[in-house]
Amino acid sequence: MTPSHKALFRANRALIERLTPIDPALLEFEQQWVEANFAATLTPEQPTDLAQLRKALAELIAFEKDQAPDSVVYVANDMDRAEFKILVQEFALDGLTEAQVFYHLMPRLSLEAQMPMLRMMIDEFGSGNIKRSHTTLYQELLRELEMPVDLEHHIQVNGEAGCSFPNLFCWLTMRADDPSYFAGFVTYFETVVPFFFECYTDLCTRLGIQAHAYYSEHVHIDVFHALEGQRLLKAMDSGGHLDVGKAWRGICMGREIINAAFDAAVLKAQEMTRERQRHVERS
Repeated sequence: MTPSHKALFRANRALIERLTPIDPALLEFEQQWVEANFAATLTPEQPTDLAQLRKALAELIAFEKDQAPDSVVYVANDMDRAEFKILVQEFALDGLTEAQVFYHLMPRLSLEAQMPMLRMMIDEFGSGNIKRSHTTLYQELLRELEMPVDLEHHIQVNGEAGCSFPNLFCWLTMRADDPSYFAGFVTYFETVVPFFFECYTDLCTRLGIQAHAYYSEHVHIDVFHALEGQRLLKAMDSGGHLDVGKAWRGICMGREIINAAFDAAVLKAQEMTRERQRHVERS
């Protein structure tokens, strides 16, 4: 077996579903990936207390709001339906297993810190209503686009970048040596989603996609999840369990991975269009 993110995703699912131990070679692959991303995203200055962490995060969020990448603009304004299907495919591994791995984090948190996480998870699973579960909403999107809803299909067709995104959450929740990495990243992620996902809702409006609730729900609910992330950081800090440096490294490392996954998915969709055009020209 050649170590890869696809193989690691399969191993993570086997561990979650059947308690199958992960091959040491895959764990070594994962550790090298994590360490490489830490090294690549290390900032010259790092926060040393919660107030500094919040200030650094606020500055990062303000920067991202003002600097929409070309890939985000393309999705909002120019991506067609065929390309959108590629984008949906590349994030299906996350959408079809949404938040399941969060359960593994809970025992690692103090009771006080579990409360904001629990409130986030209640929303992720539709407050116990299967029809509102975020995975169900993703399945509805797949069905409207006439795409398979079974996980195995999407494992087979997904690229490495698409597998790396859910693998990030698995490492953060199950194998990182400190929940602080996750606490930092999830607070960042829940804060950017409400404005980042607007490119998806704009696309759905433009293309007449009816099953847009997966995206529009996140634009709405993650405003509140961002507040819960702040409460998570506060609860961990008050209990003496927050490593601010690790929380910041989780933000920087996770940001790099999710941005790379999104850009790779958009590029894959655009390349499909270019290949289709070349085929027409050859004909």
